[in-house]
Amino acid sequence: MNKYWLYTFTSACVLAALGGCDASNGDLQGGSSSGQDPDPVVVDFPIAYVERPLPRDDESGMLLADNVLDPAAFKPGAKLIIKDRAAVAASEIVLTAGVFGSANTDGDEPLYDVKDLETSDDGLKLIFAMRAPADEDADEDEQPTWNIWEYDRETDVLRRIIQSDIAAEAGEDVAPYYLPDGRIVFSSTRQRRSKAILLDENKPQFAALTEDREQEAFLLHVMDDDGANIEQLTFNQSHDLHPTVLDNGQILFLRWDNFDNRGGMDRLSLYTINPDGTNPALAYGYHSQLTGTNSTEGVFNQPRQLQNGKVLVNLRPREFDQLGGDLVEIDIDGYTDLTQAAGSNMGGVGPAQEVATNAPVHTDGTPSPHGFFSSAYPMADNTGRYLVSWSPCVVRGYRFGTYVNASLQLIDVAGDFVNRDGELLAEGQTAITIEEDEVGTFPCNDRTLASTAVVLAEPMYGLWVYDPVIATQSPVDLATPNRMVTEAVIMEPVTPATHLETTLRDQDRAALVEQDVGVVHIHSVYDLDGEDTSPAGIIATADPMQVAPDERPARFLRILKAVSLPDDDVFDFNLGVADGAGNFRMKDILGYVPVEPDGSAMFKVPADVAVTFSVVNAEGKRISERHQNWFTVRAGEVRQCTGCHVRDSEVPHGNAAKGLDSINMGALSSSHFPNTVLLDTLDPMNPLPQLPPNVGETMAAYYARINSSSSSTVDGARTPSVNIYFEDEWTDETTGLTKADIIDFSYNDLNSPAPTTNSACINNWNSLCRVVINYEDHIHPIWEASRMIDRGMGEENFTCTTCHSAVDEAGLQKLPAGERQLELTGELSQVNNNYMVSYAELFLASPVYELNPETGILQPETEHKQVDGVFVYYARQTIVDEDGNEEVIDIEAPLDTEFELVLDEEGQPIPVIVNTDRTFGRIMVPGRALSSQVFFNTFSQAGATVDHRGLLSGAELKLISEWLDIGAQYYSNPFDAPPD
Repeated sequence: MNKYWLYTFTSACVLAALGGCDASNGDLQGGSSSGQDPDPVVVDFPIAYVERPLPRDDESGMLLADNVLDPAAFKPGAKLIIKDRAAVAASEIVLTAGVFGSANTDGDEPLYDVKDLETSDDGLKLIFAMRAPADEDADEDEQPTWNIWEYDRETDVLRRIIQSDIAAEAGEDVAPYYLPDGRIVFSSTRQRRSKAILLDENKPQFAALTEDREQEAFLLHVMDDDGANIEQLTFNQSHDLHPTVLDNGQILFLRWDNFDNRGGMDRLSLYTINPDGTNPALAYGYHSQLTGTNSTEGVFNQPRQLQNGKVLVNLRPREFDQLGGDLVEIDIDGYTDLTQAAGSNMGGVGPAQEVATNAPVHTDGTPSPHGFFSSAYPMADNTGRYLVSWSPCVVRGYRFGTYVNASLQLIDVAGDFVNRDGELLAEGQTAITIEEDEVGTFPCNDRTLASTAVVLAEPMYGLWVYDPVIATQSPVDLATPNRMVTEAVIMEPVTPATHLETTLRDQDRAALVEQDVGVVHIHSVYDLDGEDTSPAGIIATADPMQVAPDERPARFLRILKAVSLPDDDVFDFNLGVADGAGNFRMKDILGYVPVEPDGSAMFKVPADVAVTFSVVNAEGKRISERHQNWFTVRAGEVRQCTGCHVRDSEVPHGNAAKGLDSINMGALSSSHFPNTVLLDTLDPMNPLPQLPPNVGETMAAYYARINSSSSSTVDGARTPSVNIYFEDEWTDETTGLTKADIIDFSYNDLNSPAPTTNSACINNWNSLCRVVINYEDHIHPIWEASRMIDRGMGEENFTCTTCHSAVDEAGLQKLPAGERQLELTGELSQVNNNYMVSYAELFLASPVYELNPETGILQPETEHKQVDGVFVYYARQTIVDEDGNEEVIDIEAPLDTEFELVLDEEGQPIPVIVNTDRTFGRIMVPGRALSSQVFFNTFSQAGATVDHRGLLSGAELKLISEWLDIGAQYYSNPFDAPPD
């Protein structure tokens, strides 16, 4: 039986079912039962698309799944084709033929790969990503990279955008898109700016890995159309993919949020960003990850704005062996999630997503009645039609009604064995197995869709003009077995998007650009998803007469920076060990800024690095939820945030245009905030009150404006400090109030090494200041720091390791001090020899020890009981009686197999010492200093034996608190960790 005939018949049957062609006469040239006139749009404009073999594993020949999160995947054998119009009979040219040489003597063409097609606004240029054939003589890390190419149909010139081979191979470049000004935005592993910052941090230059450490992160970049002036736009710690330009000039793209790689934050959502890299913001879908069939994962792949303003996506799982998904339109202007309205649409009920197809498409792995769509390109004629790559739902079989199971045995739709004529086999007859080349493909129907025995065929993607409105589709390039036609675009003129001019070089931003910082303005940290969480309401909390400064919970913001991770070729180390007991990814602390009385904060942040924030109390302990998203600013940028949010809240946040208005109304009049005044500190002997705030100004914005230069209202924003320092600058003493006490926890006050990468940063912060805390270098020395203290009985040694050691001054073993036998020495731990004893004792379960009175050696605690007032060692043992019943008994000596006591040479029972297996739990909690009160209470409460109050300084406790909050990593710099 002819397998290709079967497939052609399948295509005709599917079209007949859709009403898209007259299957009775086999017309597959675009004829329609509705008698439509020829489509002028289809006729007048060329189309381009990719043709490729179905991707297969080289060894097994099995179909390879398509993975959204593997943008560097190389699937050789593709080619780029252009047709003069969208019709089967139209002439076609392989644009990429000969680029990498001609066929060899065996007639084999070079096997390159092509993807990510886009067109210019005038329809004259085609841009795409292409990778050269694999080099059989080169190692994996020396293979060709993906490059950006362009075809100009006016000049008939095909060129690589970056001409230099060295420059072109400096990264993997994919997913290009033309910006309105002619530049090109693309996704790349180049990470040029990030590498420069690594060099400034005295680290090697490398492309950082995604947070799962599986591959180099693809981030958005821009370049001129000749490959010059490449600039990195995004600084996410995982992928930023598939950029497209919206009508308003913003770039829409797919972002992978995988904060800390700790689960729960593994999201693929749509974000927007300006072409100068400013204002990266969540656009849609962070809380709508399961919008596929039957609430399965649905990735918003290949986003593209339609003429109606909505965004078309190919909704599909992130990894799918059917190589496609459904077509869905999303209202990203009116919603941030499936049913969460935003901005001016607040109050809308949704859903924001609407299928763009006219029959069901399943994305959960079950048979899909309407097949699958691999790509779709909208026609710019207001008809709602698409040029699509589509595969019908087809099953494997021998003839109509006779199918095969996974073992190629002939079955009917119910799964019962049949003969070649489709007749049921008699009981006892052997199932008939056919050869692979006898298997054909047949269209799905209601019975095959419901069958669990019939096997789906491999997808067959052809090219079609698809009209979901009137339920028709016309063929452009019919599919054939083991061939896939996809990524089609129409080279037609479209209305250009708005060109957004940058404001980064405006005069009032010059000082920020010179400092290589941007500014973040949080209107109030007490604004939690639109609710006021301050102690007495923001207005009262901001008034020192109603809420004293010491009563305000939010005192400082801690600014944290992501630490880029190298691959093993750059530096091979054990990340699991370096991350420590909490498995929180490494982070640097950039500094602290005070929170103003109304909860606002306006402060400088280093440009072009991924940062996050924590709200901390007066002791430097985090009181807010962990902010598990990265945040970036460009040099000179000013970002506005209304407040904070809880982890699972769907209330719009992170996007000023879509979020709620701030609940902090700012100054209610042009007069000083109640009972406060900012003084002119330039004349400390005679400080005068500053001018009052403007109406609506937060206390942070007022402070920044007053302290700015005459040409700017933002460069006076708070400059971070690596120390925690608070001085009451607001309380108006003329009202009879007394200013609050100063808070000062400085690294200068440590008795151990300060964790700053540059000692000058302790007193003078700049954008390159980093606090890098390694346990062995900065925390453990606290336990060994000399503490000779006089408490009225002469100077005594209160060094931590004097008491918290398993060896006394004479070198004899002893129980470490305290109920928990806490040992804080620096030897390697027997519990985990990757760590010091002190680290293991603080975070890992440690055995309970006792001192053997006979040997003087520490041993695990043993179980014992009293018999007639005498302690006798005993053991618990499970015995089995003659009936097979188990019983746990206490015995004072071991029993033999006959349940008789085992005696020594003198006929006495042999005593047994059995470990209790008791352990002490951890003393500290990684990621949460506030939950480590077992430790901190020791230094704030009177002790039963030794009073620890005052033994550690405020600076030391602050250092321990911040280290715990960021995750208690053993190393916070991968290059400080030992090689693996």
